[in-house]
Amino acid sequence: MHPLDALFDWLPDCDFGVMDHGFVPHGRDYSFVVESSMGKDPGRHQVQFTHVAELSYVTAVADDVWAKSWGEAFVDYQSWLDSGEPDGYVWGTCWSLAWPGIRAIEQSAKAAAWAARLGSPMYEAEIETDRFRISLIFHSLRWAKVSDEAATVSSVVIPLSSQGR
Repeated sequence: MHPLDALFDWLPDCDFGVMDHGFVPHGRDYSFVVESSMGKDPGRHQVQFTHVAELSYVTAVADDVWAKSWGEAFVDYQSWLDSGEPDGYVWGTCWSLAWPGIRAIEQSAKAAAWAARLGSPMYEAEIETDRFRISLIFHSLRWAKVSDEAATVSSVVIPLSSQGR
């Protein structure tokens, strides 16, 4: 069983916000703070991937959009507004929407190679947002709810209703 299977019990696989992410201070584990307005437990959660042996980050912002978004006005939301809302990617929102989202990489050759090297089970996952794609090889997963806050994501994600079908 892939560790992400348990995460999908309460977190939707897409349309959640990545509010913060990075290596925890000791440098072994990688943490995401996610916000969801849907699923079994809406709110903000810290999701920590443990024993991260490999991580890659690549932008999901298109090259031509990067060029338009190069200036400092794009890294501060108020500065972007004060600049007349120029066309480009606004980094200053300080969060990104998970789309197509998070997925478990089953039958991962990379994870198998790391498991053989380290002598412990390893897994691969990928999370993609409007801003980035991160792939990681890790051992386990843990999470904790940090608040009921869901206002940011609920202001941009409108759940589809099954009524009237």
